[in-house]
Amino acid sequence: MSALAEALTLRDVRPSDLDAVAELEQISFPVPWKREFFASEVGQPHRFNRVVRGADGTLAGYVFCAFAGGEIHVNKIAVTPLYRRRGVAHLLMREVLAFSVRILAEEIYLEVRPSNYPARNFYTALGFRDVGRRSQYYADGEDALVMSLFLQERRPSS
Repeated sequence: MSALAEALTLRDVRPSDLDAVAELEQISFPVPWKREFFASEVGQPHRFNRVVRGADGTLAGYVFCAFAGGEIHVNKIAVTPLYRRRGVAHLLMREVLAFSVRILAEEIYLEVRPSNYPARNFYTALGFRDVGRRSQYYADGEDALVMSLFLQERRPSS
């Protein structure tokens, strides 16, 4: 992870972010979410959705999560090509981890394509482990690996 040379702003996703989020989604994923799906997530209960913006206001990345019952599900995370390999994804995941402490979550999980080695390596470095597989999960027929980070193992006992 390299240091960022500029100040970044982290905040909750707003409707005004959705065009940039949808544009980044289109260039980041083979089967992208539609803008309308992101819009349906903003401001809803049991959601944790954050954006990172550069000093000039451009979108650097986003994370969209749902949470309930002691679990956080990372639905989407993406970083703009200009900001990749510069620590933005780590920054977003640190936000998710800090949120997990606030809500006393026990687990964070996500799905990732088996073919997405950079993402799998990123999550493994954060402590996520493969815990399952969802057959033909993606619209193009590719399976998904389910990865999980068990937070109770990382917290000191009381």
